[in-house]
Amino acid sequence: MSRPPGARTQGPRTQGTRTAPPARHTAGAPDAVVEAVRAALSEDPPPAGTVDRVHLARLDGTAVVTLAAPASHNALTLGSWKRLEEVFGQLAGDRGLRVVVVRGAGDRAFAAGADITEFPHTRLTAADATEYNESIARALRSVERLPVPVVAAVRGLAVGGGCELAAACDIRIATESSRFGIPVGRLGVILGYTETTALARTIGPAALKYLLFSGDLVDAETALGLGLAQRVVPDAEFEAEVAGFVAGVHRQSAITMRAAKLVTGMHGRPLTAADSELLSRLTVEAYEGDDLKEGVAAFRERRPADFGRTRGPRASGAADAPHTHATVKEN
Repeated sequence: MSRPPGARTQGPRTQGTRTAPPARHTAGAPDAVVEAVRAALSEDPPPAGTVDRVHLARLDGTAVVTLAAPASHNALTLGSWKRLEEVFGQLAGDRGLRVVVVRGAGDRAFAAGADITEFPHTRLTAADATEYNESIARALRSVERLPVPVVAAVRGLAVGGGCELAAACDIRIATESSRFGIPVGRLGVILGYTETTALARTIGPAALKYLLFSGDLVDAETALGLGLAQRVVPDAEFEAEVAGFVAGVHRQSAITMRAAKLVTGMHGRPLTAADSELLSRLTVEAYEGDDLKEGVAAFRERRPADFGRTRGPRASGAADAPHTHATVKEN
């Protein structure tokens, strides 16, 4: 498939093709984290723990949010968007959280968009549509504002609202069988401001217009070129790749990971007074805390850093370093 107009040039293409080495992040990674995340990605969540088609599983330092309606390709209802906002609001208060994975149940879809069967009751008037769109916006903002990395694990379709949710995550790891698109013109709905901003920030306005005007679903290789995916792997290596990436986040300094997300999020807009205050607090936490001391000591001693051994000063809302083992709690 030819690359759509406006596609951005990413890094070396071997970074996201089937020739890339599998599970490249796992060397020296916490084995318990890898195994717990692989297990969570390999199984559909129990219905008893699913609310409005959304399931939350908490591992030690990791949360797995599953869009859990595989019979309908994980289509999102109005209730699903409200539940996502609630779930990410809960996660924002978890001081031990290091990383979040968002995935779809089954093997056919991340999320195939909105559940159109409920539109007659939720989206066929301007007033209803405004409420519906604001629910989407609040959910996406809650994902974007979470102060730890959020990974979209995309297998199958990421269409419409599913593509918008994936774009709100920090990175997207996709299988070779995945497809992405926003064919809203086939329905007659319009893209809201928050969704548009998330997508345009990820792939650029020209590429977004191409997806909207064409209504095309693009394959994983094209998504990689657009920036909709940062890593594309064979389907058989999917769980191992995502789990390895998560474990790689756990191996690194919590303050570095948090600062990386927050400061990158400031790109492209003028700094506010709140931004400057946050940058000052992050600087104090990083340079007066224990992670830097541990990192330097580990470098000098030629050993892997163990950022979980000590705790330093904290900026408000910073995440704790990981635990040493992984257990699963389902909400």
